Amino acid sequence: MPGGSPKQPEPTSDGWSPRTEASLWLGLGLLGVGVVWFTVRAIEIDRSLDAASRQLASAGPPDAPPAPAPDAGAEPHLALAWTVGAPGEPAEPLASVRRAAEELLARRLPHGLRRGAVIRAVAEAATAPKEPRILALDVRAAGQPEARFYRFDGNATGRLVDEEGREPMPNPWQAPLATLRRTSPFNPKRMHPILHRVRPHEGTDYGAPSGTPVYAALEGSVSWVGPHGGHGKWVAIQHDNGVETGYAHLSRFAAGLKRGDHVATHQLVGYVGSTGRSTGPHLHFSASRNGVYFDAETLLATPLRELPADRRDAFRAEKGELDRELDDIGAPLPAAPRPGRGDEPASPANDSESQPHAAASGARRQRR
Repeated sequence: MPGGSPKQPEPTSDGWSPRTEASLWLGLGLLGVGVVWFTVRAIEIDRSLDAASRQLASAGPPDAPPAPAPDAGAEPHLALAWTVGAPGEPAEPLASVRRAAEELLARRLPHGLRRGAVIRAVAEAATAPKEPRILALDVRAAGQPEARFYRFDGNATGRLVDEEGREPMPNPWQAPLATLRRTSPFNPKRMHPILHRVRPHEGTDYGAPSGTPVYAALEGSVSWVGPHGGHGKWVAIQHDNGVETGYAHLSRFAAGLKRGDHVATHQLVGYVGSTGRSTGPHLHFSASRNGVYFDAETLLATPLRELPADRRDAFRAEKGELDRELDDIGAPLPAAPRPGRGDEPASPANDSESQPHAAASGARRQRR
């Protein structure tokens, strides 16, 4: 009708308009296309994975990674064990390692190195026999606790350190005898062997044959030389640090020695004897400060310095490796008995019978 509203499309039999029905069919068509596309892509991916699996199966297992190159800094080690005083002598380079180890221990052990001591050593093979470089030592002697020493490169001085990482410091005091064999210690309540009553033993006795040279333990001024009661022939030396040392029971004095003389460290002052109240040849070595006696052996003790804190972990790691090498070394042959001289100190440089027997395999080990 003229001037009226436009004619609306008639709905379909199911109540939808033609436009709505067309939109519905378009959506269904697009959904179908999407489903077909995803199905095709899934098939393509599955075929690709299957092909890759077949290719890997035909190629075999992957190649193993190349072995790491050996450490160029690793050095072969020599490992050996011996008993001081046992007969026989090993071939080089074991003989050189043995001699170097004995010299180190003779200086490091408080009472020197004695016949019958069992030594185990680890050394660098490359430096033997010309300049044996000892890396670790284990020493066991009758009546003494087992001791181990290690060369730790993190230690600036290069000296051997003990199991706690401590190294010896230079000590100005020196032993009054070339070899110290203590027979009676400092004891304020000792029963006197001659007087048979409790009387302080104000020094340390060292057994030695009569005539053995006696040396000044430190430089100083001679405060007494001559007879001195129970001390017999006695030398006393006053030192700048306020300590006075005494050397008793001497058989005779060094030629020309007199009171007031200045003596140098390790200068000859007399000879071992048995004068005064004495049961046999020995040196009675004493020390006092302001007239009060104290244990003279404390003067001879080696002061120890600990490793810095930032080096201790590295030392413990290296020590663990060296300990394993020492533990793997077999037992050596025992020393042959020497009648009447079983407690005699070893002298590696001069006594051929003190040369140890190398019982180790000389196995080469790698230092990591």
